Amino acid sequence: MVSWLRLRVAVPTASAESLADFLLAEGAPAVVRDIEGPTPGRVVVEAHVPATTHARVAAALAAYLAPIPDAAVESAPLGDVDWEAVYRRHHPPVFIGRRLAVAPPWDVPEAQGREVIVIEPGQAFGTGQHATTRMCLEEIEATVAGGGVQSALDVGTGSGLLAAALARLGVPSVVALDVDAAVLPRARANLDCNGAREVRLFCGRADACRARFDLVVANLLADALVHDAAALASVTANDGRLVISGLLDTQIEVVTAAFAGWRTARVRSDDRWRTLALARTP
Repeated sequence: MVSWLRLRVAVPTASAESLADFLLAEGAPAVVRDIEGPTPGRVVVEAHVPATTHARVAAALAAYLAPIPDAAVESAPLGDVDWEAVYRRHHPPVFIGRRLAVAPPWDVPEAQGREVIVIEPGQAFGTGQHATTRMCLEEIEATVAGGGVQSALDVGTGSGLLAAALARLGVPSVVALDVDAAVLPRARANLDCNGAREVRLFCGRADACRARFDLVVANLLADALVHDAAALASVTANDGRLVISGLLDTQIEVVTAAFAGWRTARVRSDDRWRTLALARTP
């Protein structure tokens, strides 16, 4: 008797993250995203669902995929699965830049010369698995290595990963913000267990800050970056650096237009995702 079914959904790369979140919300206990697709620019998201809920999930999935061009779904029986093994297999340590690594608690590597930050995958946004988080970490490392970063602000901290990295890389004063109060206890626990107890953590938006920072990092969605552009600019020191992420290549023009008086000092790319380092125009 078949008790589980496997859904494999091929979609454009830009749709994979939101599709995975949708499937999890529909009750799929295991979702593997970013499996290499059959053609460039497409990936496969795989979900395992109980046979008893397959019809409901399939119907919801069909409605969800209706506006996504060329989405393709395959369904097949699935044998007994060790869910913990599947989960762990798809969350290996991630080595980022020259000095950073993000690891799950069950697989902490010996990485001499690197700051290894331990985060439980899936706790909150920001576990090193997504391209935007990795690019933010690369840019943080590069900016701190350039010197002059005595203070930093992490806007939308989620798991606390970026704030922990800032502290572990030697930034003396780090503040982290998130509008979702529910994530703060887990962020605080992550900061404390990763040697970043000195990071100050608050619930709120950038416009609530009265200080100015040498480095401001905002890994948000494009709409939030546009909405908060003035606030992000106001909390960045005159000669500071502003790192924005979470946007697609098609959103760069709209987002950068919101930051009048700023120039793009560096662009990092991973597939269609972009991370921008902004500096004030002289």
